[in-house]
Amino acid sequence: MTTAIDDVFVEDKDIVVGTDSRGHSMTVYILSERLTQLDVYDIFDDAKHGDYEYVAELLTTGFRGYAVMSPGELWTEWKEREEKFYEVFDLGLLPFGFTDDPAHA
Repeated sequence: MTTAIDDVFVEDKDIVVGTDSRGHSMTVYILSERLTQLDVYDIFDDAKHGDYEYVAELLTTGFRGYAVMSPGELWTEWKEREEKFYEVFDLGLLPFGFTDDPAHA
């Protein structure tokens, strides 16, 4: 889907939502990828301790998905989880690579 911003058409995934605490421009796509990575990390980390509550909640109540959230919803979710993302990122513990992320530059 595309959106008109200042008379220019932009793919929704490319909309810049804000700047993170390290000065990186955060698009809808980057935010959704970062939050997904953090969720996957949390699920695996919880499983190491026999804790399946979060994944059970996702399977029971469902999850709409980051890719379909509004930019504002993504930004709110990001601000709540940014500190943890960078803790996991700095330790090199993210579960999969995402080379489009400006944090890898």
